[in-house]
Amino acid sequence: MSEANSVNSGSTLPAKKSVNLALIIAIAALGVTGWQYFETRQQLTDAQTALATRLAESGGSTKAIQTQTEQALAATRAAEAKLALLEARVNESAGQYATLGAMYQELTKNRSDWLLSEVEHTLAIASQQLQLAGNVSGAITALEMVNDRLGRFDSPALIPVKKTVAKDLETLKALPYLDSVGLTVKLDTLMLGAETLPLVIDHHRLASSTAPSALPADAPWWERLLADVSHSLGEMVRIRRMDKPEALLLAPEQAFFLRENLKLRLLDARLALTQRDGATYQADLAAAGQYAKRYFDGDAPATQKWQATLGELAAAQLNVTLPDLSASLKAVRDAQGTSGSAP
Repeated sequence: MSEANSVNSGSTLPAKKSVNLALIIAIAALGVTGWQYFETRQQLTDAQTALATRLAESGGSTKAIQTQTEQALAATRAAEAKLALLEARVNESAGQYATLGAMYQELTKNRSDWLLSEVEHTLAIASQQLQLAGNVSGAITALEMVNDRLGRFDSPALIPVKKTVAKDLETLKALPYLDSVGLTVKLDTLMLGAETLPLVIDHHRLASSTAPSALPADAPWWERLLADVSHSLGEMVRIRRMDKPEALLLAPEQAFFLRENLKLRLLDARLALTQRDGATYQADLAAAGQYAKRYFDGDAPATQKWQATLGELAAAQLNVTLPDLSASLKAVRDAQGTSGSAP
């Protein structure tokens, strides 16, 4: 019995030792596991803290980015509003520019039409003066004025008009110069001078014999009587040579008609001068010269001066073919038709 207890007690000690060892190992394992759990927990806590920190930092950055994005969006919206306003102003300016351009085109067209109408009127008057009155100087002045007026405009439609006007102006300047105004003044002077030209019959009526020589107051009576008788006999009989006997047959009323006929001849010559009719002009001047030679006193200074002026008038050449201004008028009318059909 005792042996059996001893045997049981001997086997119980090793079993306790193994239980204690297992307990120690279990406690040690539990401690290691707890430390590992604590360490892992600590690491997780650190990781969570770091993650929270990073998330906080990321949230701040995100807010900053969001703020910047919002600011950028606001700036973009402001820029878009400004751009829309600018586009509206540009469109408004474009509309105003188009309106101003249309108004300028209309104004330019009206100015061109007015210019062409003015040029046509001036050329028509110059052409009439040239053909009816032969006023070359007036036509040259009118064309120079038209040429200067056209030179102030740079419209391409006016180029043919400028060329035609310049060509007609050169043609007129190449004509022989005829002082129509000066010749007209001279004819008027001759017509006025015809009233005072001395007639041959007037010269013979006024040309009396030399008066008797004045005798002294104390001369004898018979000398004075002899002088009076001699003077009376000399007035009764007078011998002269007459190359133009018809001039002495003019009555006073015929002298009046003679002067009027002379003035009519000079007036006809003046009309022929304005019409550039050389044949009629020369014929009228020749007839006036014949009147002057036949009936007027050629020895009188007034008559000689009158005939000299008549000779100057007869030397003028009127047989010059005058050009017309039809080419310039046609160019102006063509330009008016072009400007009228232009948009």
